[in-house]
Amino acid sequence: MVCLIPFYFSGTIYKITVKTSNVPGAGTDANVYVILFGSNGDTGELHLKKSETNKSPFENDQKDVFTFNEMLSIGEMSKCRVWHDNKGRVNV
Repeated sequence: MVCLIPFYFSGTIYKITVKTSNVPGAGTDANVYVILFGSNGDTGELHLKKSETNKSPFENDQKDVFTFNEMLSIGEMSKCRVWHDNKGRVNV
Protein backbone atom coordinates (compact mmCIF):
# COMPACT_ATOMS: atom_id res chain seq x y z
CA MET A 1 0.00 0.00 0.00
CA VAL A 2 1.25 3.45 -0.92
CA CYS A 3 0.05 6.44 1.01
CA LEU A 4 0.61 9.85 -0.54
CA ILE A 5 0.57 12.81 1.78
CA PRO A 6 0.25 16.20 0.10
CA PHE A 7 3.06 18.60 0.91
CA TYR A 8 2.11 22.24 1.06
CA PHE A 9 5.08 24.59 0.99
CA SER A 10 4.35 27.94 2.50
CA GLY A 11 7.80 29.43 2.19
CA THR A 12 9.12 32.86 2.92
CA ILE A 13 7.92 35.87 0.97
CA TYR A 14 10.48 38.53 0.08
CA LYS A 15 9.26 42.00 -0.88
CA ILE A 16 11.98 44.20 -2.38
CA THR A 17 11.47 47.95 -2.77
CA VAL A 18 13.80 49.94 -5.04
CA LYS A 19 13.84 53.75 -5.07
CA THR A 20 15.52 55.23 -8.16
CA SER A 21 17.16 58.62 -7.68
CA ASN A 22 15.82 61.79 -9.25
CA VAL A 23 19.16 62.92 -10.71
CA PRO A 24 19.39 62.97 -14.53
CA GLY A 25 20.45 59.57 -15.91
CA ALA A 26 19.51 57.62 -12.75
CA GLY A 27 16.93 55.45 -14.52
CA THR A 28 17.78 52.38 -16.58
CA ASP A 29 16.23 49.94 -19.04
CA ALA A 30 18.83 47.31 -18.12
CA ASN A 31 17.91 43.98 -16.53
CA VAL A 32 18.38 44.36 -12.75
CA TYR A 33 19.17 41.46 -10.42
CA VAL A 34 19.63 40.95 -6.68
CA ILE A 35 20.90 38.22 -4.36
CA LEU A 36 19.99 38.34 -0.66
CA PHE A 37 22.46 36.69 1.73
CA GLY A 38 21.68 35.50 5.24
CA SER A 39 22.63 33.19 8.06
CA ASN A 40 21.00 30.19 6.29
CA GLY A 41 22.38 30.83 2.79
CA ASP A 42 21.21 32.98 -0.10
CA THR A 43 18.26 33.39 -2.44
CA GLY A 44 20.19 32.84 -5.62
CA GLU A 45 19.83 35.31 -8.46
CA LEU A 46 16.48 37.14 -8.44
CA HIS A 47 15.51 39.10 -11.56
CA LEU A 48 13.71 42.33 -10.66
CA LYS A 49 11.53 42.21 -13.74
CA LYS A 50 7.87 42.99 -13.05
CA SER A 51 7.25 45.92 -10.73
CA GLU A 52 3.98 45.78 -8.78
CA THR A 53 3.83 49.57 -8.68
CA ASN A 54 4.89 50.75 -12.15
CA LYS A 55 4.57 49.49 -15.71
CA SER A 56 8.16 50.45 -16.51
CA PRO A 57 10.54 49.85 -13.58
CA PHE A 58 13.64 51.85 -12.66
CA GLU A 59 12.60 55.21 -14.08
CA ASN A 60 13.86 58.45 -12.49
CA ASP A 61 12.37 59.34 -9.08
CA GLN A 62 10.25 56.18 -8.93
CA LYS A 63 9.65 53.51 -6.30
CA ASP A 64 9.27 49.92 -7.56
CA VAL A 65 8.12 46.92 -5.51
CA PHE A 66 8.94 43.30 -6.40
CA THR A 67 7.60 40.25 -4.54
CA PHE A 68 9.09 36.76 -4.54
CA ASN A 69 6.78 34.10 -3.08
CA GLU A 70 7.49 30.66 -1.63
CA MET A 71 11.22 31.14 -1.21
CA LEU A 72 13.40 29.27 1.26
CA SER A 73 14.31 31.38 4.27
CA ILE A 74 17.80 32.87 4.27
CA GLY A 75 17.57 33.54 8.02
CA GLU A 76 18.81 36.90 9.26
CA MET A 77 19.88 38.96 6.24
CA SER A 78 23.52 40.02 6.25
CA LYS A 79 23.96 41.61 2.84
CA CYS A 80 22.34 42.34 -0.50
CA ARG A 81 24.08 42.35 -3.88
CA VAL A 82 22.45 44.38 -6.67
CA TRP A 83 23.64 44.65 -10.28
CA HIS A 84 22.46 45.12 -13.84
CA ASP A 85 23.57 43.88 -17.25
CA ASN A 86 24.16 47.30 -18.91
CA LYS A 87 21.57 46.53 -21.60
CA GLY A 88 19.11 49.11 -22.83
CA ARG A 89 19.49 52.85 -22.85
CA VAL A 90 20.12 55.26 -20.02
CA ASN A 91 16.99 57.22 -19.08
CA VAL A 92 17.66 60.92 -18.71
